[in-house]
Amino acid sequence: MLQSIDFSNHQNRFLSMEDVSDQYLEMIEQKTKQDPFYPTYHIAPHHGLLNDPNGLSYYKMSHHIFYQWFPLGPVHGLKHWYHLSTKDFVHFEDHGVALYPDRDYDSHGCFSGSGFLEGKDLQLFYTGNKIGEDGQIIQSQVYASMDENLNITKHAPIINDPAPEFTHNFRDPVVFKRGKIYHMLVGGETINQQGALALYSGSSIKELNYKGIIKTEIENPGYMWECPNYYEKDGEGVLIFSPQGDLNKDKYNFNNVFSVVYAVSAILDTEQLRYDGREFIELDKGFDFYAPQTYEDVQGRRILIGWLGNSKSNYPTDSNMWAHMLTIPREITISGKRLIQNPIKELENLRIRNEKLSQEHTLFSRAFEIEVMVEESFKISFENDNEDSVTFSSNGEEYCLDRSNMTHLYADRFGTERYAIRLKKEKHIIRIFVDSSSIEIFCDEGQTIFTSRMFIDNISTVYSEGVRGELFYLQSITHTEE
Repeated sequence: MLQSIDFSNHQNRFLSMEDVSDQYLEMIEQKTKQDPFYPTYHIAPHHGLLNDPNGLSYYKMSHHIFYQWFPLGPVHGLKHWYHLSTKDFVHFEDHGVALYPDRDYDSHGCFSGSGFLEGKDLQLFYTGNKIGEDGQIIQSQVYASMDENLNITKHAPIINDPAPEFTHNFRDPVVFKRGKIYHMLVGGETINQQGALALYSGSSIKELNYKGIIKTEIENPGYMWECPNYYEKDGEGVLIFSPQGDLNKDKYNFNNVFSVVYAVSAILDTEQLRYDGREFIELDKGFDFYAPQTYEDVQGRRILIGWLGNSKSNYPTDSNMWAHMLTIPREITISGKRLIQNPIKELENLRIRNEKLSQEHTLFSRAFEIEVMVEESFKISFENDNEDSVTFSSNGEEYCLDRSNMTHLYADRFGTERYAIRLKKEKHIIRIFVDSSSIEIFCDEGQTIFTSRMFIDNISTVYSEGVRGELFYLQSITHTEE
């Protein structure tokens, strides 16, 4: 029986599930599920690597969540789309693989894309990857559709080549519609090595014409823009994207491996090819957050889910044949020129027991939420009996997330502390979600967020100063196979 695959040989990253035995897949799934760092209430892969959320949509009375998946190991390889749905974010239907890399145009991976609801079907758009005979990557923007029975049909690529001003780094389509005209934004790298968005428009999804590059006022835009997400609300246009490259970083901004930024401005001018957002704000201050997507549900809520990980770090879970998870779902609203993120209401249904948080609080589970009123100066530390820890604190002027004392310190070349300016100096409530090996912190009434992995063996205690509130233990989400 095949026990391991040498992924340092990059050709092996294009092996498919048909190239390995059922015993191999069962073996790596067992290793994954037995890992003490595997999450309880976050979406994570059965085995292998999860990355970008894709195709997020509300369709047929359910929330549909797709994500990038390489099933054979904890590396970036032959990408599939995996599909889950839920009505309440507690009970999930597991629909298995939605998109396989089984056509010539996506033979080397079904990469990221988005969902668009129109008519009876859910429209899905993604980037198909193919490696040509000369070793060059060929990327196509592909249209697929999912019917009421959740059957997916791939249609021919609607864009076969990068736009004229772009390199082969050209991907991650997102579609919106005004009146009778469809618009598609695609992220990429220009031939001048600058990040940018291309716009396509047309009266039919299958017939989109290239309009040009979207002009913005952003300075030092990096060399590549990935995973664009755009929506309009009450006459404003919200643009979220993931720029790669050296941004104008300081103590408080753009210190992640790759950061995510957003702007709130007037709606995108599709005639003048202009987006007037001038202030691009970092969406998350933690170590591990990338490629978020948003969608609107039946209640009119805008829900965001991101990738809780990054592509440049090796994680302690790699040895157990899995990597990464998705963030908890967050409702986002607009306040002035800022986005506000808060955990969705449904997550309160995961609560199974609550306790008043004591200064030295003993834990009986690694899956919990803390909701506390914080003073001007405070400290919250998550520790084990050996005093390994991750600490979140504030001196009244700034926040600090410190992972330098974890049991398993990973990717320390990217730093061990993250800072953010404290926007609400007075007392206010913060919420912290911990799930085995992840932490998500919501401060400043949802204006400042830290998302990170944390690896502490046998976490046992929460120490706190300058806070008062409650700790809620959270149950596991459930999965029912289709």
